[in-house]
Amino acid sequence: MNAPLLPSTLPTRFLDGSALTMAMQTRTALVIALLAQTAMPIVDVAAQSGFASAQLLRQHWRKVFGMTPSQWRVGQSTNPVSQTAITVRLPLKGSYNMDWAFQYLEKRALEGIEEVVGHHYQRRISSAGQTPVWVEVWGDSDGLHARLPLWQRPVYQWLERVVRLFDLRADSGVIDSALVACSPLLSQSVKQAPGLRVMGAWDGFETAVRGVLGQQVSVARSTELANCMIQTYGQGDFPSPGQLQSKEIAELGMPGNRGRAIATMAAWVAKDRLELTEGAVAAEFVGRIGQIKGIGPWTQNYLRLRVVKDADAFPHNDWVVLKQLQVTPAAARDIAEQWRPWRAYALMHLWRLAGLVRQARG
Repeated sequence: MNAPLLPSTLPTRFLDGSALTMAMQTRTALVIALLAQTAMPIVDVAAQSGFASAQLLRQHWRKVFGMTPSQWRVGQSTNPVSQTAITVRLPLKGSYNMDWAFQYLEKRALEGIEEVVGHHYQRRISSAGQTPVWVEVWGDSDGLHARLPLWQRPVYQWLERVVRLFDLRADSGVIDSALVACSPLLSQSVKQAPGLRVMGAWDGFETAVRGVLGQQVSVARSTELANCMIQTYGQGDFPSPGQLQSKEIAELGMPGNRGRAIATMAAWVAKDRLELTEGAVAAEFVGRIGQIKGIGPWTQNYLRLRVVKDADAFPHNDWVVLKQLQVTPAAARDIAEQWRPWRAYALMHLWRLAGLVRQARG
């Protein structure tokens, strides 16, 4: 799939990460897509792209392009037609390892909800049984692109999920340079595979549940359990906290403590109506679930990686880490001190190296 060539992108001076924050670069790219690909009024463009008002959008556009959004739109060679989705070219900092990102998601894809083929990912956002509506992300020689539906909620909220899932706020140039400089152990992996990202969470609760499912089992087994959960409790969708809070989840084929831990966690999320995206709320939740019997430090650190998006999270007792380093958990934690504040990205390289060993063994 090829993204349409947009009539304009961000000026070069705004792509070095200094003049605009990465979040604002991404929002600006979204506005470009809305202006170029739809006939949407400017007030609606502002709302769809996350600006509090059309006036704030106009102020931002003058700062970046030296003109208003309306003037910018008139100057383009396209003939915008209102449609049901837009395509956004996603700003990146540093290199982006597409093989790593899409293969990671492919191994964990939820049946009927996610599909990954090559460098193409799509996620169903409509309910099971309805006409499917998809968010799509793909990579090609021009970078990463997203096709976002203009459906049910402001489109910037779908884009925020894509940014979180694909770890698009990270600057891999800075991270890779730091790991090469501080770690002889990882430097070769970084040079062989620059731009490894820490894939985030499309939905924080879903990833929290899957983190518990993944305790002491393989990725394949935890994905199998998640798919069983979808069919047993979610009627084709990933079950909500309310659907899980009173279930005997161990019936799916897991230890009783683990199943009860998921139900307890679901009850907390349902009662407090938590929205688990990265930030303080997610960090507090991850710390709190350590009180639940059946949830250990590995799960908490895994969720710090993917839900909280803590770049320095490190599950020092991860089985792959211990095998790769050939040390105890305490020694692994000591070794990882040199990788601060990028221990989460160092972990990706340890997982990558372990994967290469498995491939070599057949």
